Amino acid sequence: MIFRYLLYFPANLVFVLLSYLLSPALAALSLLTGPRLPGILQWFSTLDADLDGGISQRVKGYEPDLTGWDLWWQRTCWICRNPAHGWQSELLGMPAFGTIIAQQWISEDPKQQIYLMQTARGVRFFCFKRDQPLFGGFYLKLWFGWVNKSYDGRNHHYAFQIGPKRR
Repeated sequence: MIFRYLLYFPANLVFVLLSYLLSPALAALSLLTGPRLPGILQWFSTLDADLDGGISQRVKGYEPDLTGWDLWWQRTCWICRNPAHGWQSELLGMPAFGTIIAQQWISEDPKQQIYLMQTARGVRFFCFKRDQPLFGGFYLKLWFGWVNKSYDGRNHHYAFQIGPKRR
């Protein structure tokens, strides 16, 4: 379980870095093709939403009816906010069908969650989430393992996320 996670880590870093580097070009392409990137390029963003997902998900700062450079920038930011989620789901993810949560621990202060899960074929995997309070309403979001929810309905995507978030 930990070995598989560490084995996937270098590939995950490559995909995330590629997402950041390619985000301006991918966002520019989306101005020609629409908010869903074509084919495998969608793997650089999220599978459960298009590049305008911040609007439908009511993410602060994402606005409807943008055009031109503003739309390009918003879509670039969306790719960087969710880098390589498609790769993390399709290539590095664990199948959702038949997966069970074998054990879970949730604490409230600071909010911390640990899940041990098992696929239908008996492969075990884990999810660790922690919101570490910082200052001024910010906290450090720490996610490791595979996300306990299947956002695309098919896979639990690989997670390595460290970053400040505002409550």
